[in-house]
Amino acid sequence: MMLLRPATQADHGEVLALAREAGIGMTSLPPDSHVLERKIAATEQSFAGKPDHAMGHRFLFVLEDTEQKKLVGSTGIVAHVGLSRPFYSYKLSTIVQASAGLKIYSMQRVLHMVNDYTGATEIGSLFLLPGWRRDGIGRFLSRSRFLMLAQFPQLFDEVVISEIRGMQDANGDSPFYDNLAKIFFQMDFRRADFINATQGGQFISDLMPKYPIYVNLLPPQAQAAIGTPLEASKPAMAMLTQEGFRWQGYIDVFDAGPTLQTERAHIRTVAESQCAKIGEMVETLPDQRYMIANTAIERFRMGLAPLAERKDGTVAIPREAAGHLGVGKGDEVRYARA
Repeated sequence: MMLLRPATQADHGEVLALAREAGIGMTSLPPDSHVLERKIAATEQSFAGKPDHAMGHRFLFVLEDTEQKKLVGSTGIVAHVGLSRPFYSYKLSTIVQASAGLKIYSMQRVLHMVNDYTGATEIGSLFLLPGWRRDGIGRFLSRSRFLMLAQFPQLFDEVVISEIRGMQDANGDSPFYDNLAKIFFQMDFRRADFINATQGGQFISDLMPKYPIYVNLLPPQAQAAIGTPLEASKPAMAMLTQEGFRWQGYIDVFDAGPTLQTERAHIRTVAESQCAKIGEMVETLPDQRYMIANTAIERFRMGLAPLAERKDGTVAIPREAAGHLGVGKGDEVRYARA
């Protein structure tokens, strides 16, 4: 069974290995031992109902293959970004300049640095080992977060965002970064990305220009990167689009990857998920898989397993799945078709 559960300090070594495998550009899962230790500690505090501040919940999940007893993926949710440190984006907009006397009309795209997503809920840290990118596991890993948004709406914002990794070349360099931010940061993409992931983005405010950037002044390769996802991130972006996420012109300040957004209530899985009590636990069920979650924040678990709806409004789930989810007969679960 594929089981999604909160990361614990006992998982630290395997989470670090996942972060190293994920590579450059995933700022929400940096390959830094101390940073991951703090992220896991924040997760444990959040699930215990004791975040650093009232809106400071941060949740890092690991995906466990229970048969192999191995962690094969990760994902996460930050309840409200930008409250403890600024959350920067570039907003792509259009300005018009015209001269009636010369009969010249100019329409230009410009990038403004903004903090428009302050307070929004961010989903991220999505990574799955290549050997498990099959049988709908990646789809489950991406969509599973929405069961938590549906079950505990009071913890999250109405606006939900996801930063998609932007274009990089074969060497892991970003054409957008190399032709813009690098001029001001005076360091390579890897170092800047690592500092942002491990120390925060204050240096962005300190060093980046405060004025709009005219897109046409950038080299063609940098322009082409604006809003363009990394090839490996296109499947994740497609899944989010199916859930109702859209690009509204916001991009990452480093690699220009698109930031997708939607309203929490409009996410397809959130809207379609249901709650029911467990009527029975059985050994086998028809092979129609569901995403199934318990409803207790302090021991939250989600799994990918068969489920059968009964006429009396209850559901039946496999006994093994019930054990992994920590539920029994009469307990409530939230579920959605996988």
